[in-house]
Amino acid sequence: MFNIIIPTHNRPALLARTLQSLAAQTWQDFHVIIVDDVAPSAPPLEALAALQGRYTYVTRSSKPGPAESRNAGLALADQPWLMFLDDDDTMEPGHLAALAARVQANPPQILFHDFKVQNEDRTVMPPRLLDAATPLSIAEVSALDAWILNRIPNSCLLYRRDLVADIRYDASLIIYEDWDYLLACLQRGQLTYAPGINSVVIHKSAAGASENMRRGNSRDDLILPTMLHLYKKFPCPTHEARLARQALLARAGVNLPLEHF
Repeated sequence: MFNIIIPTHNRPALLARTLQSLAAQTWQDFHVIIVDDVAPSAPPLEALAALQGRYTYVTRSSKPGPAESRNAGLALADQPWLMFLDDDDTMEPGHLAALAARVQANPPQILFHDFKVQNEDRTVMPPRLLDAATPLSIAEVSALDAWILNRIPNSCLLYRRDLVADIRYDASLIIYEDWDYLLACLQRGQLTYAPGINSVVIHKSAAGASENMRRGNSRDDLILPTMLHLYKKFPCPTHEARLARQALLARAGVNLPLEHF
């Protein structure tokens, strides 16, 4: 039923934890596609073995980054539903069963759901959990909100594959490539919230930790130009959303005429 695409880069211990959470799922009708941008360490063989063949492990040597890896995974996806999972996040054992029940009862086009946040110390492996996982609700997020600012984690979205099969991530973006992909998909399908599902766990380490400084997490200088790029690339479906985009930037001290939105 599900393809789960996982991009990974030189984090075999964290990836092993992610894969272990998949092997523990009560719903086993899934296939994992792991795309490794040629990390120097060996893949977590024991965790892969626990998946009992329900995986494809790909290495690639082109431009590093999750966008290219997700695109490689998308090229291999062949199941009715697809989702993305970061290599340091996990699913609670009943997550796929809850999604399966939801899509079988009332098939959506693009589904999103709540999640939990788990803070942890990664100076030791396996990471030391700092507190209990905190449930976070994004029930109030609407499809219109997604055109203004993305508040839906990539791991909390489920796509009907036939609807978005030819859409790819923009690998030229340093930040917000997941938002770009969601907006492209929203031009094809309707976004639906799934109440009662909050079984993806997003693991976070300290904000200043070295693993958080890679890619775009330290590129605050790109936030405004990338937002304006996406605003231009994906015009708002309503005048209300254009005004909301303008107001959002105005609150940050950036005042631009409405034609920018």
